[in-house]
This record gives sequence, structure tokens and C-alpha cells, in this order.
Amino acid sequence: MALRLCLLIAATIAAGSWLAPSAGAQAPATPEQVAQRLPPPLPSPTPEEAARADLRQGAYAEINGARIFYQVAGTGTPLLLIHGYPLSGQLFQFQLDGLSNQFQVIAPDLRGFGKSEAPNADASTVTYARDMLVLLDQLGIRTAIIGGHSMGGQVALEMYSQAPERFAGMVLIGTNPMAASLVEQGQWRGYRRQGASDGVPSIVPIAGPQLLTGATRAFDSARSTTMMNILAEASLNGVLGGGHALATRPDYTGLLGAIAVPTLVLVGLEDPVYAFPISQMTQMAIPRAALAAVPGASHAVVFERPELANQAIRTWAASP
Repeated sequence: MALRLCLLIAATIAAGSWLAPSAGAQAPATPEQVAQRLPPPLPSPTPEEAARADLRQGAYAEINGARIFYQVAGTGTPLLLIHGYPLSGQLFQFQLDGLSNQFQVIAPDLRGFGKSEAPNADASTVTYARDMLVLLDQLGIRTAIIGGHSMGGQVALEMYSQAPERFAGMVLIGTNPMAASLVEQGQWRGYRRQGASDGVPSIVPIAGPQLLTGATRAFDSARSTTMMNILAEASLNGVLGGGHALATRPDYTGLLGAIAVPTLVLVGLEDPVYAFPISQMTQMAIPRAALAAVPGASHAVVFERPELANQAIRTWAASP
């Protein structure tokens, strides 16, 4: 995916397909206009579905002392997608469906999240990266496009630092290659203390609003409910381990210039966790990387605006 890809996506941005108009370009939208710009709402869950956080079917792998759940859909080039904190592979439910006609999509739950089990609260980006490399081994996959959302993007960068030969490409979604600042360290340690003190459900109303825009939370209750259920399913070991991994992660910025595989940087324009300028910096630091910014999307861009996120991945993958 050469320089022409960067120019292609840059032209798409300039045409307005990815970037929303500036604040001064038009009058504020009414609630009805905002609702019209959203993707079609998900069907309302049945009471049974709403009561159960996770109805997924998949397989398990015993890896490094943890029991890792994963889903696989489709055939073609393997595409491993690693979720962020404190989510699960269910974040990528629309990629398992929407990209499976082009890729072999693999969506695991990191240890302690979703259906996966963690023997303790010890975790780091190194731990997660080793787990994912072993998962690829167990699936018989030598090389894959490896993508990650938020903390999952940092895991993907750690995987590249350990085994660059396993990468056919990289997709970095709403992530930050820098080490956590003091402010950010306090945020993740606060999640750990909150979870340990009042239980995992107590972090759901804190984390939830950062993942979806206010418009989606207001007008798509089924999508919002699903996201809240994903968050609530994390185990305490997952919340503690992931919070530690985020707060203590290495600085990967020195690695960016050495990335020698085609890379897509994908971000929601309304991301409050790792804002758009961080993705711009990341894209400029990686040789020949492409950048796609999705309007009307917050931190969970692949879940909130899957039709645009999937289009960006397809466009990038199809470019020579």
C-alpha cells in the first residue's frame, strides 16, 4: 500500500467523506438532524439478550496460563483485531460480519476480559503481546494484518517490537504510541482502585460515555446497551491487569519510524481518549502510513460507525 494510498485517503478527507465540516461552516444541527446522520440503530434487544452480556460462540486456547476465548470468521488474509480496555473482542462484532468476505477475521478476548480468564491480575502490553503471538501459532498463522484498538493498538506495537516478521500489515485504531503521561497514569490507576473498591460494574458509567458519542447514546439505545454489557463483563483481574498495563506501558514512539509494513491509522473524530492529533502524529511518524478519520464517532469507532470503519480498511487493503 504505497504513497498513492496516502494521497487517496487524503483526497477522500478533503472531499469531506471522512472529516466533518468545521464548526463555523454551518448552523448547529438539530437533534433530528443528528439522528439522521447516525448509522441505522441496532434492533432493540430482547429481555433475555439485555440480561446477558455475551451470547458469542467461539473457541478457547490455553495460553501462558490463561484461557483465551476467540472468534474466527471468513477466509482470506488473516486479520487479527485486538480490543482496548476494558472491552472484549465483541467490540469487533461488525468487522467479524462485515469484513469476513475479504479477510479471515480473528477477534480474541484478552486475558481477563469478555469470556477469557486470567489466573491473576499481572498483565502488561508484553504479556498481552506474547499471548497474541501464541494464539497465531496455535491457529497455524505465520503472518497476518494485526490491528488493535486503544490498548490493543499498543499491544500490536509491542508485538511488532517482538516479532515484526509476523506482520503483513498493521491497523492502529484510536491508539496512542506514547507512554502514559502522569495525568493518564492517574486515570488508569483510578479505574483499578474503583474496580477493586466497588466492583467492576462501578466503572461502567465512567468508561461508557468515552466510547460512544452523545448522539449515539441518545438515539441508539440498543448499541449503547450492548456497549455497557461488554464493559460489565470484564473480570476484576482484567480491570486490574489492564489498568496496570496502560499506566506502565513503554513509549513506542521510537518504534514508529522502523515500521516497514503497510499501516492504516484509523480514528473517530470525536475521540476524547486519544484525540485526533495523536493519530495524525502517529501516521506522520510511520513511513507511508495512511490516515482515516471517521466523523460522528468517538473512541469505539469500529463499533459506533462500522460501515465507515470497514470501508476505510477495505480501501486501504485494496490499494497497491
